Parts: sequence; C-alpha cells; structure tokens
Amino acid sequence: MNEVAIFWDYENVKVPPKGINVPLAEAILNYSESLGHPRVKRVYSNWGGVNNVIVQALYSLGFDTIHVSMGKTNSVDVKIAVDCLDVAQTYSNIKYFIIITGDKDFISMVNWLKTNYKEVIIIGNSETVSEHLLLSADDFISLEELSKMYKARDFSKTKKPKDKSIPFVTAINWLVETIFLAREKGKSTRLGLLDNYMRSSQTFDYKGVTSVEKPDKSSTFSSFGKFISAAEKAKEIKSAIIEGFTEIFLPEEDPKIESEFSPDLKDTIDREDWIIIFDLIAKVYQDVVDINEHKFVFLLKHIRIAKKEGIFIIRTRNS
Repeated sequence: MNEVAIFWDYENVKVPPKGINVPLAEAILNYSESLGHPRVKRVYSNWGGVNNVIVQALYSLGFDTIHVSMGKTNSVDVKIAVDCLDVAQTYSNIKYFIIITGDKDFISMVNWLKTNYKEVIIIGNSETVSEHLLLSADDFISLEELSKMYKARDFSKTKKPKDKSIPFVTAINWLVETIFLAREKGKSTRLGLLDNYMRSSQTFDYKGVTSVEKPDKSSTFSSFGKFISAAEKAKEIKSAIIEGFTEIFLPEEDPKIESEFSPDLKDTIDREDWIIIFDLIAKVYQDVVDINEHKFVFLLKHIRIAKKEGIFIIRTRNS
C-alpha cells in the first residue's frame, strides 16, 4: 500500500473548530486515506495562542502538533521544509506528500520532492494560495473542494463520467465565467491554473475535464489542454503564448493588453501614470457613499478598463 505524509502549515491555513471537532482535519485525513496509509501527520504552529480545544481535537485525530516559536522570520516554513525533506529521505515508501499551505516559500521544497519521484498535493485557500505554488505541485485541492468531498463522503479521485457527465456547452459556460471572474479579481489566466480555479468554485459542480463530454458526445476529455483546444476550436475562447507562457483569453480580449507577460507593458509606473491613476481614483469614488464597502477589486476593475482604452500601459497585477 502507498504511504502518505501530511505537513500542515496551520499559521497559513487556519479553520475554526465546530464544537469539539475540526472538520478540516477530518477531511484531510479522509482524503489522505483515499491515497494510501497516512504514516506521518504533522501540523505546525505557535500553539501558545491557539484555542486548546483545537489542539486537543487535532491530537485526538492522530496529528503531531509541532510547536514552533515565532522568534524568527518564516520559522514555521523552515521547520516544515527541514522535516519534510528528512521524512522523504527516511521513509522511502512514502509516495504522496500533502502540504496544507498557500505559501510560495515552499516551491523549492515541492520541486525537490518531485525530483525525487514524490507526488505533491497542495491543499489551501483558492483565494490566497500562490499561483506559482499551484503550478509547481502535482495537484491542488481547494478548501472548498475538500469541503464538498467531506460532506459527500466521497474522496475518490476516480471520476465516473458515464454516471454523471457534464455537457460540453455547460463546461464552456463555466470556463468563460471563470476567466471573467479571474479578470475581476486580478488573477492569472495561465493554462495551468484555470482548471484549479474551476475546481475551487462553489457554483460549479466541476471535478475535472474527465467528466466533460466532447462536442460530439463520443467520450469525455482526457486532459484539460484538450478541452481548451476544443473550446478554442468552437471560438469560445482563444489562447496565446506570450513570453513562453500559454494564457487563455476571451474572444473579445486583446492578449497584448490583458497578458501579465506582455513585453509592451511597463513594469515601472512613472509620474504621468501616477497622475492618471490618482485622477481615475478620484473619478470612480466620487459618487461612493461608503468607501469601506468597495475593496481593491472595485478599483482594479476601473484601472483595467482604462488600460483597455489605451489610457496607460502599466501592469495591473504581478504573478
């Protein structure tokens, strides 16, 4: 049987308990058991400031609650990385490493594990997880998706498209909406990320393209890339390779303007750009009664509109 190691950065992914239970911890264990035998189960934090009910619940579920002092920068990250590499070398039978975090500081560790033939699954908050971390891992499961699995008591990674397949048109609509929402939130639309965005949605009942019917309904797709190719052939989206990265765009979008890697975009905001930005801020907020009701994405939306109109050509997000 395959063995599994769990390393949980509780400082990065905290979920309050319900009564004396910690549903997230139970869901993580159930998922790990669907992969094999969870041999190592460790959760890291400065437990001095954490509710003792949570600590006791984690301990009762078999987790080793590792205390890490916050005296140094990234203390938890360093401790997890050292322990994870030590476990990988000590227990050769461990095939799967589940890392619960969203921190990009673990990218080097993930790459080392993969180089040594380990499969790495990241579990984290889809809203805050590092996009670079997603791309480096073998798989990503959002907290939302894990919650769906837990409630349905179904942690199987095996899809059964014949029992419940998703029509191609429906999946296309979900894809387009995902791209639109990514734009609204200033997120990247690189090919390797969109599938995870769709999986993380609480609106779509999407568990991967292996459950999506091909246009001719002959079978389902074997990869997300093939689904994207079919969507592009249907002229629902378009792709472009810019600076070596494949990005997905809506038909009406200009890749040179929307791409986060466009060589035509300026990395430095000069004085003239700042004047335009401040004028824009004053304009979009002039009729707002309560400014606290509008988060940064509200302003980002108007900045992106201004960029599309050619008012300036600065970058509106960083990867």
